Amino acid sequence: MAVVKSREEKAKTNAQHARRWLDRAIKDFALFRKVVPFDKKTSRPVKCSDPALAVYLLQQSIEKAVKAAAIASGQYRTRDFRSYFRHNSLALIIDLNTKIVSRIQDLGLAPVVQLMGIDLTDGGSKLTTLGNQIMGSIPLLDKQGKKVDFRIESRRVKPEVIDKLLGMVTMHRTLLLNVIGITFSSLPKDIRRGHIECDDAQGLVSQLSHLIAAQLNVQPPSEDQVRAPLALVKAMSNLGSSTTDKPNRRDITAGHLGTWAFSHALLWLSYLTFAHEETARYPLERRGDIKTGEIGCDDYDDSLGIVDCISSIGYVTNLTLNDMRTQIDGLALFFAIDLQSSQ
Repeated sequence: MAVVKSREEKAKTNAQHARRWLDRAIKDFALFRKVVPFDKKTSRPVKCSDPALAVYLLQQSIEKAVKAAAIASGQYRTRDFRSYFRHNSLALIIDLNTKIVSRIQDLGLAPVVQLMGIDLTDGGSKLTTLGNQIMGSIPLLDKQGKKVDFRIESRRVKPEVIDKLLGMVTMHRTLLLNVIGITFSSLPKDIRRGHIECDDAQGLVSQLSHLIAAQLNVQPPSEDQVRAPLALVKAMSNLGSSTTDKPNRRDITAGHLGTWAFSHALLWLSYLTFAHEETARYPLERRGDIKTGEIGCDDYDDSLGIVDCISSIGYVTNLTLNDMRTQIDGLALFFAIDLQSSQ
């Protein structure tokens, strides 16, 4: 019992520290919204008077959000940010997702993820390699054998590519909401409304999973795949999570959107912004060259993809920060739980 208590206390401490970072991220984003105002009548963005400042505030907001997630996990110390990752939010979010993959495997939840067609072993290996390439410890070469500079490549991303990336990110979020909608529409009315307790959670989830799998035209889960997430729910309940045996659409939706924010949205937002931490702040002696990626704050205009798409990136950032807000505790608990001791 003492071990469980110490895990719970550690998770709470990590979550409290992480919320302070997330609060700063939200404040930076509030300043960004003042620099990139929206017309209340048309809901369209007004022309930004200082694109470089807008990009810098957006980059800072996303960087702090990534560090908030990393701190919540309890897998990093503040000095890791200063001495290794520094302002490289892309490398950090990839490293965090690598640790999330390992955690999923340690908790015995790999079969659940495999049901979605994800190979965790292969994915974790690729994430590790990618993280090392971004940090420069392993070179990434293009077709001509030249070393790829991730920062330069990020600054040169064209608007149409950014639009596709953001469309993919928001579509993923919409699909999650649709699946949750299908799930709750398949539940018996009494359970959906919370009027009765669920005595056989595993049986209900198994039956429900088969109904959903049929609607989505995918393979239904095995009993082991059903049992693993239920063990996770029980463990998180034992550690003080608000999760209960009653199906709560609001909590389940928040949990899935938190996963979307931590493991999907933050990754692409970091890719689009991490390279602008310094260039958006200082002018160069000469005019910059986007072809080489050597730019200064005076070069931030519509010729840069990030400036052209600034309002769209801001929209996804706003969704991400809101979805993270209620799930910092959940991320901390995810890394603190021990399924073996809770069963």
